[in-house]
Amino acid sequence: MKKFEIGKEYFTRSICDSECIFSIKITGRTAKTVSYEYMGESRRSKIRFDDSGEYIQPDRYSMAPTFRAEREVQPEEEAPAAEESAVSVPAEDAAPSNVITISQPADNGTVIVMIGQRVECVCGACYPVEGGTVIGFEDVPDGRFFRGGVFALIRWDSRPDRPERVRLSDIHRRGWRSAGGSPLGVFVAG
Repeated sequence: MKKFEIGKEYFTRSICDSECIFSIKITGRTAKTVSYEYMGESRRSKIRFDDSGEYIQPDRYSMAPTFRAEREVQPEEEAPAAEESAVSVPAEDAAPSNVITISQPADNGTVIVMIGQRVECVCGACYPVEGGTVIGFEDVPDGRFFRGGVFALIRWDSRPDRPERVRLSDIHRRGWRSAGGSPLGVFVAG
């Protein structure tokens, strides 16, 4: 069973907005309570537990964040010093690279997505199908809180000034359905 440890940081996501992340730093603990820094102030809460381990709720309202001992903030890794190669190739002699490296695995139902390709977003019965165009790609490394991967930048027809990042593995062939049978998602048009 995971337990809160003094000096460590823990995080949780907001129920309303998954991009909003709350964190606490444990400053002390007893058998039944834990002391911590939360939003700039020192607080103390009763430790509760379930099958996943210990958890606390700093506030008591319906959408209050819940911090679990299993969600420890991982320390940021420092990038290793780049080693210079013994042999350097002059820029004019270097062959142009046309290789694109994709840092996430692909399954059998993989769709090839290209810049300029049209896509459609199906959000449900109350929303019209929205069209868009792939305008680029972005390879995002794993972070402290977020899983990285390769994303397509899509410019939707209804909001051309705000491109949206969509994970490549979330773009499917027309007619694809989720494991639960849902037909919602982003699809290659045509």
